Amino acid sequence: MQSDSFFKIALMGRTNVGKSTLFNRIVRAKNALTYNRQGVTRDAKEKTITIFDKIVTLTDSPGMFDYAECDNKPELMNAINEKIKTVIENSDLIIFVTDGIAGLSTNDFKTADILRKSGKNIIMAVNKTEGTVKEQAYVDAVTLGFKNTIAISAEHDIGINELLDCVYKHIPEQLISTEEMRQKNFIKLAFIGRPNVGKSTLTNALLGTDKQLVADFPGLTRESSAFDFTYNGTNLKLIDTPGVRRKAKITDKLEKISVTSTLRSYRHADVVVLLIDATTVEHGVLEKQDLTLASNVLNDGRALILAFNKYDKTKFKKNSKPKDLVYNIQHSLAQHKDVPFIFISAVNKDNLNKLIDLVVKTYERHRIKINTSKLNRWLQIINDTDVMKSASMKFKLKYVTQIGETPPTFLIFVSRLQEMRDDKERFIQNHFKQHFNLNDIVVRFVFKSQNSKKKHA
Repeated sequence: MQSDSFFKIALMGRTNVGKSTLFNRIVRAKNALTYNRQGVTRDAKEKTITIFDKIVTLTDSPGMFDYAECDNKPELMNAINEKIKTVIENSDLIIFVTDGIAGLSTNDFKTADILRKSGKNIIMAVNKTEGTVKEQAYVDAVTLGFKNTIAISAEHDIGINELLDCVYKHIPEQLISTEEMRQKNFIKLAFIGRPNVGKSTLTNALLGTDKQLVADFPGLTRESSAFDFTYNGTNLKLIDTPGVRRKAKITDKLEKISVTSTLRSYRHADVVVLLIDATTVEHGVLEKQDLTLASNVLNDGRALILAFNKYDKTKFKKNSKPKDLVYNIQHSLAQHKDVPFIFISAVNKDNLNKLIDLVVKTYERHRIKINTSKLNRWLQIINDTDVMKSASMKFKLKYVTQIGETPPTFLIFVSRLQEMRDDKERFIQNHFKQHFNLNDIVVRFVFKSQNSKKKHA
């Protein structure tokens, strides 16, 4: 069941009134990007949550009428306008947020007119009404004529319960229970990559709707957004993230916060799809920034898939495995040389089913369990190799067992652990992955000696 199935609530209002702060307060987590600058939220961000015992989809929307960062970018301004229009049309209930400290502005009155004409149920939330501001701000807001007007402070958690009580009364009874929702297992799938490689286009193509803003210039997406998605009976949570540039090129503080949002998102994902512009790898060589992102994902223990987008603009065929590309991936990511990859076109929706099939397969691979008897048969095999039996070998593998999954993690007991050099660790790891055909996923090892000192790999 996708998030579109639930009662939809949207936070609307001009820029910098605290919509994202209120969004975070309601969902009880720092999901929306907040920063003291106009125009921070460019995209509509949504999350499926429960309000008391009812399931809803809450949407944080861009600011209305304030285009501080749209100068010389009419395409962005038009896209934001269309996004706001779509959010209003698709909402069942709108929370109209205003700033109690700044007071009502011309843009607040314009917003009120638009919302009235929409015919939607409206709750007015007068934000930032802590302290002595509350009474006058509330009186001013009532003049707009909305039946339900509530004074709140999202930052200080004032009036939030009253607001939610009012929201709850507008939500109809539902056929799906919160317990059923809790039992649904989601594969958390994050899309990452450099700016303008097509992450939001891919998200929209899979969802079959324009959930995310797209435009032909970098830096459009500023914060991670998650959407529920069902494919052939498998539940996924798609996470679209801001583009990541090289650190040396990031000077704006807001962009640094966006990058942090990306890192936080993929570190909590089950599978990460690194989107790469296929036109940049026509000779099979991955750019340094893409390799850095891939290495970071693998080092964090996440399952990785390389998706080469815009292949239709290159010489590549969608089901091909070019030898030069395979060679460079294997040598650039030596410890994970069989990382799966696929060619796609997000714009043309080409190979997207195969991409999700690959995501599901990779997810299952990352949850692999190997019983102890098979592990110790491998132990006998590796101990009988020439490398392990050589005269220079001063340690021996004694016992192995699996102690974790996602990524699969194995504990190996070693005699004289202090004698094991890094090159021998790599030999053990490579032998293990080759023996169990695990070169396509991350595998972690913990080496432990009889005196209980551990060595992680």
